[in-house]
Amino acid sequence: MKPRELLLAVALLGLGAVLGVTVDRARRPVASTANAPHTPTAREGARAVPALGRPPARRTETATPPVDPLTDPAEPPLSTAEFTIAFAAARLESNPELRLRKLLELASRVVPGDVPAIIGLFEQLGRRAEREGVLATLLNQWASADAGAALRYAQQLTRPAERKSAVASVLAVWAEADNPAALTWAESLPPGPARNEAIQSVLTALADRHPAAAFAALQRAGLAAARNGLPEAIFQSWAAMDPATAAAQACTHLAAGRQRDAVLQLIASTWANSNPAAAAAWISQQPDNKARREMLINVAGELAVTDPRAAVELALSLSAGPGQNQALGNIASRWAGVDLEGALTWVKQLPAGPARDQTLVNLSHEWAQANPRAAAEFASTLPPGDTQNSLLSAVANQWATADPAAALKWAQSLPDESARQLATSGAFAVWAADAPEQAAAALNSLPPGPARRSLTLNFAASWAEADAAAAAQWAERLPPDQQSPAWQGLLQVLATEEPTPSPDGQPSLAERAARGWLRADPAAARAWIASAALPAGVKEKLLGK
Repeated sequence: MKPRELLLAVALLGLGAVLGVTVDRARRPVASTANAPHTPTAREGARAVPALGRPPARRTETATPPVDPLTDPAEPPLSTAEFTIAFAAARLESNPELRLRKLLELASRVVPGDVPAIIGLFEQLGRRAEREGVLATLLNQWASADAGAALRYAQQLTRPAERKSAVASVLAVWAEADNPAALTWAESLPPGPARNEAIQSVLTALADRHPAAAFAALQRAGLAAARNGLPEAIFQSWAAMDPATAAAQACTHLAAGRQRDAVLQLIASTWANSNPAAAAAWISQQPDNKARREMLINVAGELAVTDPRAAVELALSLSAGPGQNQALGNIASRWAGVDLEGALTWVKQLPAGPARDQTLVNLSHEWAQANPRAAAEFASTLPPGDTQNSLLSAVANQWATADPAAALKWAQSLPDESARQLATSGAFAVWAADAPEQAAAALNSLPPGPARRSLTLNFAASWAEADAAAAAQWAERLPPDQQSPAWQGLLQVLATEEPTPSPDGQPSLAERAARGWLRADPAAARAWIASAALPAGVKEKLLGK
């Protein structure tokens, strides 16, 4: 979810909750729409808040209501009488999902001016989803024509959850349609949480279009340091329009600390998406601190797409250490995506050490995907360790996706035992997931030993997850001296469920696996079953007691 979308949901929910507590719960008549929405006082006896300076203008009603995703555009509007009859019929639908869909479709076909006459019908609904859905649909349409009247109605709802949701819904519509008027109303509320939440909710809608104005209003309200994500959303939108000004304003008006660091990170990342060179130049001028280092690491990767040499110079401006290594690794990843050969040439000439290791790990996927043989040959020249293992794993996975037999043959040819086991396991896992029958045949051709036993166990467990019956048939066909790990892998998966006989009276698959393992290796099978975290009754069935 994007920061603004998350913020919008949080701000509106919070707004509804706080406003719902402060408003008068008694129902008020809503026939007149010329007045401003009801403005609550901070507490009984406090001074009254001035009425809305500029009430939302009533719009000329059109022949069709706003478009709703559930609505068939060809369906005509409903009169109040037609809606009342159709609403009663829809309530009789026995399927809950279909009933909800019908109710929402009907609500979306009400002309905004007719909403006051029929909105009370939602009280006849019992299910929460139906009540809130129909109420929100009707209020949103009403608010599109007369936000003041819709907000007054929402404020007088008696159920706290519905009032919260309704107020938030209406205010969101109003803020999108006439943000200055909605902001004036929010700023006229008494000081306190209700006012803060209202202002932040309205400014959420303003941030995308006029982030500078949104931040100015946030400063007027004393909320520039709010911890709900709104300042971050405002500056991210601002950076998309004018990153230099956004950065200057953040440095000037936000207090030093985590919030300013987070905002500057967002600005730098957004700036780098459109002009990484300019973003890098700005970062270079910032004080040398943790925030600058983190921005530089992220921007270096973006700059690598268009100017990898400049990106490398930027990364090397960091002190040698984990931060520089991470920046160089980011460069390798992004550079390899647009120019693999150029990235490889650069990486290969780096001196041996953590930085080179990091870059090799980061581009291993791209390299193995483009040329697994070349990547495999280079991996064989590396000393044993995490870097070689990462490259071998990438080669095995990517090569096996295209040619599993060739990948397995290569893995088996590696001279180092640990490297051979790692590559074989990676290649075989991909093959087993894509074509278990072919992988099973290939498994039988491997030389006997601990490596094949481990592969057999893992393969049996993996196949049992996808098709236990087929895996059991395969295990039964294996030579007796190869069955033990296959039955073990099957049983480790199947024993977690209560063994129940099949309808034809045959033992369950779990019992078959247990019996097979008990035949092949009774001591190991009994020891595993006895120590497994299984109910006593399950253990007895598996042991045939």
